Amino acid sequence: MIVMKFGGTSVGSTNSIRQVGTIIEKAREEDPVVVVSALSGVTDKLEQLGKNAIQLSQKSFITTLDKIAARHLKLADELGCTHSHNFSEFLAEWKNDMKILFPKLGEYKDKVKVLQDIILSQGEWLSIHLISAYLKSIHLPALPVDARKIIKTDSQFTKANLDMKKSKPIVEKIILPLLDSNQIPVIQGFIGSDAKNKTTTLGRGGSDLSATILGCLLQAQRVEIWSDVDGVLTADPTIIPQARRIKYMSFREASELAYFGAKVLHPSTLIPAIEHDIPVKVCNTMRPEDSGTLISKDKTLDAKNRCIIKSIAYKENLTIITIISTRMLMAYGFLASIFSIFKKYKTSVDLVTTSEVGVSLTIDNTEHLDNIINELKTFSRVEVYSQMAIVCLVGEKMKNEPQHVRKIFNSLQDIHIHMISQGASEINISFVIADKDIKKTVTRLHKEFFENDKHSKLFIEAESKHSLKKTMGGK
Repeated sequence: MIVMKFGGTSVGSTNSIRQVGTIIEKAREEDPVVVVSALSGVTDKLEQLGKNAIQLSQKSFITTLDKIAARHLKLADELGCTHSHNFSEFLAEWKNDMKILFPKLGEYKDKVKVLQDIILSQGEWLSIHLISAYLKSIHLPALPVDARKIIKTDSQFTKANLDMKKSKPIVEKIILPLLDSNQIPVIQGFIGSDAKNKTTTLGRGGSDLSATILGCLLQAQRVEIWSDVDGVLTADPTIIPQARRIKYMSFREASELAYFGAKVLHPSTLIPAIEHDIPVKVCNTMRPEDSGTLISKDKTLDAKNRCIIKSIAYKENLTIITIISTRMLMAYGFLASIFSIFKKYKTSVDLVTTSEVGVSLTIDNTEHLDNIINELKTFSRVEVYSQMAIVCLVGEKMKNEPQHVRKIFNSLQDIHIHMISQGASEINISFVIADKDIKKTVTRLHKEFFENDKHSKLFIEAESKHSLKKTMGGK
């Protein structure tokens, strides 16, 4: 059994949905469980609607949803599954449900995130019914399965955490009999429900996580992530059009890249796969004949053929906070005092460097920045720098290759580097620069490490630019 996740661009047009059908049909003998995202662009519209829903008139609220419904209906018409498989009836019922929902919006005035999840979840709900209807029209026995009935989470709305213990028996009870009866479950990514059956979401990009969660709960042979990219690349192709596809990566390498900005995978995606040793394959929906990138625990090549640096990622729009205090000198508990403030405001820290009397760190969430600064100022001097970026080079055994550090900084002699981190991870060298220097930095590093290299067993040259727009790098 395999889990196949199709992203928003994979289900965003008639041609791409037809391609999805072909891919699923070819995987029929492997008992596929299908996870789908909302159509590309729909989540953005629903997110905006959710933020403003309480203030909108009924006409404005329904007009937005009507436009979303019309897009799904148009695709169904083009795919030939509007009437033959009850999609038009489903869509009419959904629109009626949304009209009934509107008068109740006032109840969520003090529960905005609860309302946002209710509205955000509608994109995937529409998507699984559209895809199921199309699969049935090409004689594949698809059945939409509501993720809210099988994926249980906590009540941290908009960023819910999975409850594996509660989810596992429900997933097995509902999904396994469907596979035994030769059916294809089609399930929303990104969606779950809490203990009170209230709709929750796993955060933006959470459909990938849904796929690996299901792969883990069902003990799948592998999880496949299908999108509009060829796999994991050596750099952001919007900066490096000739970026190369990586054939194989370890879980550790891919996790580092995801965390430090590579958009091909959601940062939390690989956690369930790592814990249960389930390979993850990243593939291009429009080029299914390509092998994509295989991410696994196994060492896929012997040491002499392994490339030390696999890829360059970056994470932009960050803020540096530098905390300076002589109290830190020879003191214990000072760092604990600092990080207790970030914990209080639920703000995660990406990178940290320290000196005798100072700490510099980066954050990507400035929602509580003013409160954090005010509390830090009670015992230190604080400096803040915005529009910064982390650049991260990832590859096995980097800690044991000091010549690479020399190459990195020789390439960047005229670029101001604000922070450097090496040693915390043996597969990662990270440093902080200004956002405006990202293109120059990535271009130089890619030239240094990936042009004219001899590691042909690890990489495939980019064949074209058409599918390489959002593989890695910033939003």
